[in-house]
Amino acid sequence: MTDWDLMTEYIHNAMHVVEKAHTASRQLRENASAETFDNFRAQMQELTEHLTKLQTVLDNQEAFALDEFSDWLSQAFTGKPSEYRRTPRMQVDPHE
Repeated sequence: MTDWDLMTEYIHNAMHVVEKAHTASRQLRENASAETFDNFRAQMQELTEHLTKLQTVLDNQEAFALDEFSDWLSQAFTGKPSEYRRTPRMQVDPHE
């Protein structure tokens, strides 16, 4: 999976988490309790994590694009991705 694919997956995941946070918000408004508040906080924490990943990519989009291009060229000429990168490789979080 390329960095571009992972970035689009991050966007999709963040949109899904926004929906979950919205549901938790509605549940909290309808039934304010310690349990619904904890659920709301957990959903907001998850949303913050997803948005932080996206912000990292957006803040460094040129570097990510150049690294992706370098990987494509290296793959074409050597059969493996480039070893040098200015940005960390994005990896799918196993907890997502």
